[in-house]
Order: sequence, then structure tokens, then C-alpha cells
Amino acid sequence: MNNRQGVMTAVLTTAAAGAAVYGITRGVQNGTFQRLPQQLSNAMNNPAMQQITKPLENMANNQNLQQLTNTFGGNNTQQ
Repeated sequence: MNNRQGVMTAVLTTAAAGAAVYGITRGVQNGTFQRLPQQLSNAMNNPAMQQITKPLENMANNQNLQQLTNTFGGNNTQQ
């Protein structure tokens, strides 16, 4: 029974990888990926998006958060 589960997992993983490759190939062929950087830039410059990202940016720049990150190994160089 356990072997069947392993085979099914492998089949699903392979199918997902194949679908991703197919989607990327089609996106490159029809030019979708060429427009993607401009679309992302336009989305980030949208005032509604800036209202969402600004508080997140402020939180990331907060000194307390940086100290907490360092405490839990963000810049831990000791081994």
C-alpha cells in the first residue's frame, strides 16, 4: 500500500513539473513573459498597492524587527 502512495506522489510531481514547463514554454512563445516586468511595475506603482506595501516596508525597516532577526540567526556567524 505504501508503494502505491509513493508511485502516485511521483506521478503527480512529474505531472506538475510537466505542466510548469509547458506553461513557461507557451508564455515565452506568445510573449507573455516579455510583458510581465512592465505589468509588475505598473501593479507596484498602483496607489492601492502602495497603501498595502508601505506598512510592510515600515515594519521591515523597524529596528526592533532587525534585532529580533539577528537574535534568531539572521546574521549569526558563529558556528
